[in-house]
Amino acid sequence: MSTSDTPQPLQARVIANLGIELLVYHPQAGYFHAQPMKKHGLVVCGDEVICDPPATTEHSSGNHTDVNAETLRVRQVNTRNSVLQRTDRRGHGKPIAANLTQLVAVTAIKPPFDPLLIDRYTIAARHMGVKLVLAINKTDLLDTPEKQTQADDIEHLYQSIGYPVIRCNGKSGDTEALADLLKDETSILVGQSGVGKSSILNCMLPERSAKTGALSELSGLGRHTTTVTTWYDLPDGGALIDSAGVRQFALEHLSDVDIEAGFVEIANASADCRFRDCRHLVEPDCAVLSALHRGEISQQRYEHFQSISTQAAG
Repeated sequence: MSTSDTPQPLQARVIANLGIELLVYHPQAGYFHAQPMKKHGLVVCGDEVICDPPATTEHSSGNHTDVNAETLRVRQVNTRNSVLQRTDRRGHGKPIAANLTQLVAVTAIKPPFDPLLIDRYTIAARHMGVKLVLAINKTDLLDTPEKQTQADDIEHLYQSIGYPVIRCNGKSGDTEALADLLKDETSILVGQSGVGKSSILNCMLPERSAKTGALSELSGLGRHTTTVTTWYDLPDGGALIDSAGVRQFALEHLSDVDIEAGFVEIANASADCRFRDCRHLVEPDCAVLSALHRGEISQQRYEHFQSISTQAAG
């Protein structure tokens, strides 16, 4: 047999971690189940893996409703460009998704805006070295001056520190501004349960219901697939990862330096503090406290910084 006839390893992308095994996809070979080894650690959606070559040369031609019966063995997990993590019960970082370029923090008036959770995502994005976009969804519910003011305050605060903020309505299909920011990026939708991530996904991916149904059959999980972090290719370029809604997003695995870096305005001001280990509480010549008193740092963001720092230290 010539070298050209020798089956070559299959480089594939992890579409979802199904618990016992992975669902991986290759543009030409299609879908396969794949089995990682313990030495690989937790392999997650977005990981690029190299698998042993399939035993057969007859593949499914990439059809989104077909899966090869063969389960492949994962030989290698490629180095990640980025990884989104949250703290597990043992205080260690637990990966959620890999090889992202952008976090999209989705928020809404219902359930109530949660700026503390948003600030946790600003920390995560900074630590990963990726962009962060804030999407205010369910604009149809901003139907009183008070609700409009709440949205305006959120928008002004995060725009003032450099984050793009867009408004959208996944339910009505008003997602053009968000679509522009998703193009050619690998993004993940994050946020509380109930903020409307699914409605946004349905707008971005008109065939999502069919694909989700196919994924359910491929995985054998049925309706439980909706709780699995899943990769979707966008029709105009890029990819969108759906993740389960959360009430909290723990960051206790990060250091004080990592947390402060996520509050970019505080990190910038702290460079002028007298003491390198300044905690920005009562220390003399604290540039952060001075900026806070001048109104250059949001009182809310400052309080969130202290709260998250204290939890991490505990």
